[in-house]
Amino acid sequence: MASIHRRARSPYWHAAWRDADGRLILRSTKQTDRKKALAFAVEAERAEKLAGAGTLTEVQARKILADILERTGGDETLRCPSVREYFTEWLASKEAANAAGTAARYKIAVSEFLERLGARADRLLSGLTARDVQRFVDGRNALGLSPATVSLDAKILRVALTKARKGGLILSNPAEAVTLRPKRSVKRKPFTAAEVKMLVDTAQGEWRTLVLLAYYTGARLSDCCAMPWDAVDFAAGTLTYTPQKTGGEPVMIPMHPELHAHLESLATSDKPERFVMPHMSGLKSGGRHGLSESFKNLMRKTGVDSQRVERDVGVRTLSRRSFHSLRHSFTSALANADVPPELRMKLTGHTTEATHKIYTHHEIETLRRAIEKLPGLQG
Repeated sequence: MASIHRRARSPYWHAAWRDADGRLILRSTKQTDRKKALAFAVEAERAEKLAGAGTLTEVQARKILADILERTGGDETLRCPSVREYFTEWLASKEAANAAGTAARYKIAVSEFLERLGARADRLLSGLTARDVQRFVDGRNALGLSPATVSLDAKILRVALTKARKGGLILSNPAEAVTLRPKRSVKRKPFTAAEVKMLVDTAQGEWRTLVLLAYYTGARLSDCCAMPWDAVDFAAGTLTYTPQKTGGEPVMIPMHPELHAHLESLATSDKPERFVMPHMSGLKSGGRHGLSESFKNLMRKTGVDSQRVERDVGVRTLSRRSFHSLRHSFTSALANADVPPELRMKLTGHTTEATHKIYTHHEIETLRRAIEKLPGLQG
């Protein structure tokens, strides 16, 4: 049984206990208080017995150490948060430091992960295993989600757990050992100007405004729907907004005459509306009844092909063209009009050339004119 004693010329109590092999262990407790020193000795002996029986886990070791620090009243404390506590705290830090759209995406991945863990989410973070993360990833795959979506979920968990590792809460990152399905990228396609006109002619009410905004500004769906009237400057002929996804620098777009005229016709209303599209501003973009799906219905009604393709065997198909294709159309139309890349990037808010290239689709006639500029070899 653990015991404590004093030594000559030492202000501290010393602890004594036997290890699994019966050897006597002597250690200074660095405590001058007898009760705290005895608590140290008891916990040390408990850890020794568990180790001797081969049942001492990292979780138990951290718990024992935390108990020692708590009972001995040390200045330092060993944090042993549960999985749920840690991720809740991590999400709060991300909500404060990131754009609303980014923080919302983090919340989706974390919420789904905690739900998948069930009761295990309330266990210590240090007990989280690679198998826990792999089961989550496999479950997301089973739902038929795209490899890109599942990969992003795993990346979010990996980033969160990397912070935990660097903070000393875990020894290794279990998300780094996860196996992901290979991505099969589906290249997005833009709409032609004629197809956009068909969509505008078919659309009614706020949908017509939404399509015009997206085509003439290149703004994302969420930014279009949340466009406030104070972003519109009729005198200067500009529209200025801050992208929700990146939360970066504001983007100023000179308004196309057709968009300017359309918005001006809406502004004649006496209703004191905050948003250009008050009804759209309160709707969600995703889900079966979200705006993205409603736009697909508009495409079908108009007769515009969505160009659906197989994404994976046994998994639902994916459309090459969706509402986001209007952003591709905006960028591509500028490129085909010989607008320089740096100006296109400024108008779209893209920060890297690599990302911008994905949105640039040159029409065959533009490419043909470029080829025709090559000097001939005859005569």
